[in-house]
Amino acid sequence: MKKAILIVALALMNFSCKNTKPAGFDLANINGQVSITQVMEQTGLKLENGKSGAMTLSGYKIFESSDPKILKFGDAELAGKGTDSVNKVLIHYSVKDNTIHLVELRLFSETQVKLLTAAMDQKLGKAPYPQDAYTTVFNKNIRYFERTWLDVEHSMAYFLTVSLNPQDKEEARLAMVNYTDKPMAQLTSLKNYTPDVGFMIEKVTAAMKQKANK
Repeated sequence: MKKAILIVALALMNFSCKNTKPAGFDLANINGQVSITQVMEQTGLKLENGKSGAMTLSGYKIFESSDPKILKFGDAELAGKGTDSVNKVLIHYSVKDNTIHLVELRLFSETQVKLLTAAMDQKLGKAPYPQDAYTTVFNKNIRYFERTWLDVEHSMAYFLTVSLNPQDKEEARLAMVNYTDKPMAQLTSLKNYTPDVGFMIEKVTAAMKQKANK
């Protein structure tokens, strides 16, 4: 009897350990409170292996990677490559406190682009702006569409552009920015994710209110 009880107890302990295992990394969970240190712990990557020559602001550094362990958004596995470019993420973090203020995601493989758009809709709901965000049909004159989301609770804005490359394959650029950081918001505009972050936030907020009042 005692032996049976011991076996059951050990089985329950093993089940408990399995269910308390830390969740894997997810780009969708990055907000103004997440640090680059946490990202390294969750992915098992090393900060020194992600040095980047991309543009950022004074007081910030960039971690750049194409590793599958970090290229995840929701259920979407985003590692892959196009004809001559590899999918990658660029994470801008503060030197002062290591907090992340901007994430850039660049996808060159059409399969991963479609996975990302579906994952973003699942995580954030349908993009409220612009009105034609889901009705655009690609043709020789229309080569891109844009979608914009806001997470007001965490002060995060998401700017997605999906475009056709010269081979008529879909590529994507996504910026996830803490819009309370005005200099980083300006950098997002300088990198052509949106003409003006502040103006776009006003537009999206108005669209969200209009939808809520229907």
